Amino acid sequence: MSKRTIIFLSLLLLVIVGLGFIKYQQIKQGMAMMAASGPPPSSVEVIAAKHLQWQPRVSAVGTLTAHEGIDVSNEVEGIIEKIHIESGQQVMKGELLISLNDDVEQADLASFRAQEDLASSLFKRNENMWKAKNISETDYDNAHSNLKVAQANVERIQARIAKKSIRAPFSGVLGIKHISTGQYVAPGTMLVSLQDYSLLYSDFAVPEKYLPDISVGLNVSLHVSAYTKRNFNGKVKAIDAKVDETTRNINVRAQLVNEDGLLRPGMYADIDLILNQQTDRIVVPATAIIFSSFGNALFVVEKNETGNLIAKRVQVETGEQRADQVAILSGLKGGELVVQAGVNKLRNKSPVVINEQVRLKE
Repeated sequence: MSKRTIIFLSLLLLVIVGLGFIKYQQIKQGMAMMAASGPPPSSVEVIAAKHLQWQPRVSAVGTLTAHEGIDVSNEVEGIIEKIHIESGQQVMKGELLISLNDDVEQADLASFRAQEDLASSLFKRNENMWKAKNISETDYDNAHSNLKVAQANVERIQARIAKKSIRAPFSGVLGIKHISTGQYVAPGTMLVSLQDYSLLYSDFAVPEKYLPDISVGLNVSLHVSAYTKRNFNGKVKAIDAKVDETTRNINVRAQLVNEDGLLRPGMYADIDLILNQQTDRIVVPATAIIFSSFGNALFVVEKNETGNLIAKRVQVETGEQRADQVAILSGLKGGELVVQAGVNKLRNKSPVVINEQVRLKE
């Protein structure tokens, strides 16, 4: 290789090394500038953590039960002769619902009444003869006993005939009937449901620790899936006499007036038992909470040493949630600016800028 070629290659190598060094310095300076400036601030919405008078409540679940509700059934067997009602009909107490055939009982009644008439005549005759001392006291007692037996037979068959006419034991609304005319029904056959749901009950259980705070007359709020946007209000009607030894819960019965007739027995209800005492609670929107199995947290906006806004992660203990608000039991003092939108893009001490255009006012 000639001397000229060696010189050329050496100069070329020096140029390449020089360019590489310059590029390295540029990259190093750029990285230093990025590290100094940090990531761009995130736009967030904030709201002040508020102090509210928070009325404690105990949540439970229950099933609605009618004030009066039964499955109407027959006490004696028979053939259905006539059905006097329709499914879903409103009936009054004592109204005739179903008639069973009573031809045999009516014939027996006629026979027993004839026997009663005969026994009555013989008793009157023997009574007069006994007063005149023409018969013994034993004959008089036998005649009296025969009359009582005849009268009892008449009353017994009359009672059986009455049971052939099935009447409403209370006023209410009938369900769907399950029988047809001419059908034979054995004793105890379910014929139709009868419910008086003008007044409803709901039994539910609460932990025994709330026993000192529970009393008859406390307000109860109920929610059912059929009417998600409506609250139904009732009151505590009764408290059980003992605590369940297995669950350590005590049963409570709530009562509510079904004025509009919207509710039905058997509905599932979410129940809030509202206690009397009020407590001061710090409340924030539910969207501000980062729920985790390791503990719940939220971000509070504050200034750092240089005066810039940052989002500081704060561990909090959350309490009851009502609608879109959550009570904070510990972790906040109140008045802090809490991030309520944009939480997912934040990390501890991330720079932020408050979006004033959509900031929610207190």
